[in-house]
Amino acid sequence: MTIPLSQRWATLSLGMLLVTGVAAPPAALALPFDPLPSAFQRWLNAQRDWPHGEELRFDQLAQCSDQTAAHSPYRMAVFTCLMGRVTIRKASQPPRQCQLQRVSYFPANQRVRYWTSTCR
Repeated sequence: MTIPLSQRWATLSLGMLLVTGVAAPPAALALPFDPLPSAFQRWLNAQRDWPHGEELRFDQLAQCSDQTAAHSPYRMAVFTCLMGRVTIRKASQPPRQCQLQRVSYFPANQRVRYWTSTCR
């Protein structure tokens, strides 16, 4: 049985689309800031929708790494800073200043997570 050339071409084209679609990085993984500590800090400080009615102010972000370009099935793309401070304000409480252990932005789900150590 011979498959017509047009059908073989369509099958080949579909196969190439599937391969390149899987291998190409999704556009949604782009960072909404330049991959620099100062740009990440500005972007974080411009956010207003923190959970629990908190107001967060980030300072002195450092030791940052951009792991959004490396694609691995075992790790989410992330931009992370391992040093800095955050001031946390809640409506009826005095502000707390905390040392950051890590602050990360995950472009796949557009979420920020942060971990603190010493707070005063």
